Amino acid sequence: MRLRIIRRRRAALLAAACVAVLATVAVVADRWVARTAAQRLSDRLACAAGLDRPPTVDLGGFPVLPGVLTGELGRVSVRAADVTRGDVRAAEVDAELSQVRLPGEQPARVGALDLRIRVGFDALPGTVGERPVQYRGVGGLLAVETTAPMAGQQLPVTVLARPAIDAGRLTVTPTEIEVLGMRRPAGAKLVERLTGGRDLSRPLPALPAGLSWQGVDVADDGLRLRLTGHDLTLPGGGDGRHAGTCGGN
Repeated sequence: MRLRIIRRRRAALLAAACVAVLATVAVVADRWVARTAAQRLSDRLACAAGLDRPPTVDLGGFPVLPGVLTGELGRVSVRAADVTRGDVRAAEVDAELSQVRLPGEQPARVGALDLRIRVGFDALPGTVGERPVQYRGVGGLLAVETTAPMAGQQLPVTVLARPAIDAGRLTVTPTEIEVLGMRRPAGAKLVERLTGGRDLSRPLPALPAGLSWQGVDVADDGLRLRLTGHDLTLPGGGDGRHAGTCGGN
């Protein structure tokens, strides 16, 4: 009787050990597949967007293996730094992709995309109308700080402006001007005097079909631009900076 109990205990321990080993192998295999698939998607994204280095890709939590085997991923997070497009230099780019499909050697497809871009103040023009300027965020407005001759001396002047996106351009509309702590509405003549008549607007990079600019906000560390997209296909040829195609190996 005692021997039978011992044998049962040994069998139970052996079964538990086997389950533990199999679970460990499954987790290790899933993480390896997740890293491999993330690197593959990262390379495709870098090629399609013409990035100098691949972005960081996170395929989410455990398990990832079933989605990779079927070519269907639920949600994917992507992050890139120091990205330049046209006149826009982004310090950070964060994207959330959903309904991502990786059909073998074919171009990857994305059901929905939410992209947020941070443009640091240091990436904005350092001069406006030949006046040196600095930037900061004040209550959701863009504060453009400079100096101007007034009453026979150079006084600090702050132009408070509201950025917006209109017809593919980043527009900056002055709303108030602050001198010696006193604010007043930004009159056209005073704004022209401070800016030298230069338009503060800037063109934004052209977007592929399916993508659209949604808006811009002012934060403490720069401008935050947002765009969204639906039913996207990663192009196969990149932007010309990479040889080959982006759809497969």
